[in-house]
Amino acid sequence: EFTFLFISPLLFAVHAVLAATMATVMYVFGVVGNMGGGLLDQFLPQNWIPMFHNHASTMFIQIGIGICFTGIYFVVFKTLIERLNLKTPGREESEIKLYSKADYQAARGQTTAPAAASQQVGQAAGFLQALGGAGNIESVNNCATRLRITLVDMAQTQSDDVFKALGAHGVVRRGNGIQVIVGLHVPQVRDQLESLMKTPLTNEQTTLTEAVS
Repeated sequence: EFTFLFISPLLFAVHAVLAATMATVMYVFGVVGNMGGGLLDQFLPQNWIPMFHNHASTMFIQIGIGICFTGIYFVVFKTLIERLNLKTPGREESEIKLYSKADYQAARGQTTAPAAASQQVGQAAGFLQALGGAGNIESVNNCATRLRITLVDMAQTQSDDVFKALGAHGVVRRGNGIQVIVGLHVPQVRDQLESLMKTPLTNEQTTLTEAVS
């Protein structure tokens, strides 16, 4: 839920309505209990196992309603995603592909252990240019998987496709704030980004427009 709240607020709003409707339907059919957890920590020990002996029918009603709403979710979401062309993960049609020096070395079989660290530096440098340079960045922070950056001017940043070509899993823009979904190695990328912000870019760094065929 937290993930696709940022991917598509519209789908999250539809989910909220469907979830509330499902909870209401279950209540009408007499299905009650703490259903907020997983199968092993909530459903089995706190609901299904204790009530199976005397309330097995309630358990089967719950499963039936869940299966019905699974179908409803699928039809509604598939229709909205295709009709409105919502760019959910896996549906991007960009053909942009940029290559770093590490990619080139890997293609020629020259990749070594330090190349991984070098690739992170290249990714951070690419992000810095895509963000409009050090002068366009007010602050940099990160959570478990994302760079959280406050910008001076969002218009100076490049398109989401450029960030994704540099290895980002997604981009979220709100006002003058941008979140770049990097992955679990985001602390290292942030350190490199902050170091590059303090050091003028040299001609040895790969630019965003450089491609190795």
